[in-house]
Amino acid sequence: MPRLKDFKIRIKNDKYYEIRFRRYGYNVSFSSKNFEEAKRKAFEWLGRFEEHIRPQVHFTVLSKSESEHFNISKKVGFKSFADDYIYSVRKKRVKALTFTTYKNYYESEILPVYGKMRLAEIKPYQIQKHLDKLHTIKPRGCEDIKMLLNGIFQYAVDNGILDRNPMKAVYVERHERKNGAALTPEQERKFVRDIRGTKNEWVYLKMLYSGVRPCEISGIVENAENNTLTIKNGKLKSYQKNKTRTIPIFPKYKETLSHPIREFVYLPDLRNDFKKYLPNNSLKDLRHTFTTRARECGIDNELVAVWTGHSLGNITSSVYTHFSNEFQQSQALKLKYE
Repeated sequence: MPRLKDFKIRIKNDKYYEIRFRRYGYNVSFSSKNFEEAKRKAFEWLGRFEEHIRPQVHFTVLSKSESEHFNISKKVGFKSFADDYIYSVRKKRVKALTFTTYKNYYESEILPVYGKMRLAEIKPYQIQKHLDKLHTIKPRGCEDIKMLLNGIFQYAVDNGILDRNPMKAVYVERHERKNGAALTPEQERKFVRDIRGTKNEWVYLKMLYSGVRPCEISGIVENAENNTLTIKNGKLKSYQKNKTRTIPIFPKYKETLSHPIREFVYLPDLRNDFKKYLPNNSLKDLRHTFTTRARECGIDNELVAVWTGHSLGNITSSVYTHFSNEFQQSQALKLKYE
């Protein structure tokens, strides 16, 4: 049952009236050379619904320029408008790596469904059906796709192209994300054996033996002379200044120094490859494993938080200067285990 807010009226050639209702999945119009006759048709349609709705209805007569706006809105294609939002608006708000993920979702999951449609003809029930299907296949990705669609349609509303964002009538069950889990010593040893000689062996080992985030691995700078790693913080928003942390090269990491990462690491492919070896774990679990091993070797939790760029309250900002390089280097030597 629609909850009717208003009808909009277009005047054509000062003699012809068209009353339109476009809300809640409805797109109906009632035309006549006589305004009262057009109203009668509208109320006849409205009569299908409960009588108490009628008092809530009011009519708004649009100017000629506003009437022309309806014609323009009807013709705006989804792809041309969405391209503008994705590449001119969304791209500026996120980091390059995040944008790459969004761009892939846009091109593979959104354009094939809506690319040939017009913005104004896309209905909530169509989006709901699409996202319900996606949710069963890739629940985590479905959240990002819903977010992108919402951004596109809200941008259309904000620019006066649409009256209402159809995503407001769409519901997608929130995906429950699992907390990371460190590998057991046995799992770690088996993983190291299994990846030996593979193309991603050294990428995995660098992550496992330094605690860097997956999104930070491409930008890691190794300084063997100073025995340090400099890592660009991967959790900053696009508008924040780049921040780095410098940590020791840990004993097990040293064996990876002769295998620098020379090219951009494409994370979706890396995640898929990782699942071949540990199907019940995620790539982030290498980071959790580093943290766990460091704690097991007796290293203070606050220092581990500094090494991993993890914030515990205001620890990251307040304790950086409390740990000298000499102290960090001496503590790093503790991180030895079989």
